[in-house]
Amino acid sequence: MENKLYYGIDVGGTSVKIGLFDGLALLKKWSVPTDTADGGSRILRDIAASLPGPAAGAALAVPGAVLPDGTVNRCVNLGWGVCRPADEFSALTGIPCRVLNDANAAALGEQRLGGGRGYQDVLFVALGTGVGAGVVLDGRVRVGARGTAGELGHLCMDPADPAAVCTCGHTGCLETYCSATGITRLAAQAGRPGMSCKDVMDAAAAGDGVLEAVVDRACDILGRGIAAACALLDPQAVVLGGGVALAGEYLRLKVQHAFEKYAFHACLGTEILLATLGSDAGLTGAALFAADAP
Repeated sequence: MENKLYYGIDVGGTSVKIGLFDGLALLKKWSVPTDTADGGSRILRDIAASLPGPAAGAALAVPGAVLPDGTVNRCVNLGWGVCRPADEFSALTGIPCRVLNDANAAALGEQRLGGGRGYQDVLFVALGTGVGAGVVLDGRVRVGARGTAGELGHLCMDPADPAAVCTCGHTGCLETYCSATGITRLAAQAGRPGMSCKDVMDAAAAGDGVLEAVVDRACDILGRGIAAACALLDPQAVVLGGGVALAGEYLRLKVQHAFEKYAFHACLGTEILLATLGSDAGLTGAALFAADAP
């Protein structure tokens, strides 16, 4: 009987989340700690040792740029430089393996089985410590020539803002305003230091005018960035995920309003939706990517 089992493996800086899928059905999931010592040299071996058996394929979702040929151009959080982890994984396990960026994996998961289900063209925006994004067009992940398609977080929104210094080295990137880190930074600037992003969102939703102004600014910038992306990509839907998006409809409606303010008129039918897969989006998308192997 043909093996229809696939592993979806979401490699994070703290833990690796692994799912075993039979087609679209998640049979089981588990995690292993991410051992970043010695340049992350034991990460793949630890994953391989945790697998319960053979499979028809696997895919690794990793926090770094992945070129179309499977070369990973550094994963700083894992300690990896330029490498080909799918090849190493296959050599360890005998299982055919592919690799993709973690935001792209989440985008594919949400497009097929989550908040973007039913749409072929989806922009997924992950609002977490930073801002990541993934692009799915005609039902397939698009990575670009250098593996960086969808880097919405590094759209330059205000290069003249000296306080908005981004980890990429530039100033005024979208993620310096719209990520969890960016929102807490804006709150501190508004005289409310020491608050978590959730605290800011909760207080704003409860009617704190100072913090609602902070959230409005972040959502205005995010809506403007999404409008720019939609003018280029023309997706049917934009799906908001990540920890910041747990603010739910409160956030979604503000982003939708800002998007409609800035969008090219032909893009105004684009739906702004919420992700539904949560922390399973990456491993789900990775398994789907493995099953779609040419």
